[in-house]
Amino acid sequence: MRLTPSWFRSSSDTPPEECSDDSEARSRPEVPISFDPGDDFAVGDPDPDDQVDEFLPDTDAALLTVIDEMQLPVTVDEIADRLIEPAQPPIDTWAAVHERLHRTRLPALDAAGEIEFDDAQGIVERSASQTDETGPFSQAGLGTISAIVLLVVFLLVSVSMVTVLMMTLGTLSVV
Repeated sequence: MRLTPSWFRSSSDTPPEECSDDSEARSRPEVPISFDPGDDFAVGDPDPDDQVDEFLPDTDAALLTVIDEMQLPVTVDEIADRLIEPAQPPIDTWAAVHERLHRTRLPALDAAGEIEFDDAQGIVERSASQTDETGPFSQAGLGTISAIVLLVVFLLVSVSMVTVLMMTLGTLSVV
């Protein structure tokens, strides 16, 4: 699992060709950098956990729709990316969405039999019983095929009726 948003790229991910070959920079002594997370947040900044509901769908059906629109199997990271795009909030918010998906929402869908969720690897797949319903002979597929067949039959009957009427009128005008 990646455990970072798709838009976040660490310096260790930088390809070697993009790294500078500055020997002067390498000869400098490393300076420890200290960071106080308390300084990063203003008093009015929202808590990442409060922003989670802004990005997560309200219902399981809506979350399943998002998952179905993705190429399966899919990771929790990719689902979190899809839900948050294009907002790119702070990484804490992305992490809170990821955690809620991983600990609560996806296990609940797995327990309901809607998806198969591998908690250890963070991979989501559609359950076998659900994938059978999405084939060409699902209820929606059969309904569409039935409507098309009905329309074709209606058109054939209409054309036949018009042809018979024209032939009848043509015969009457000759007599």
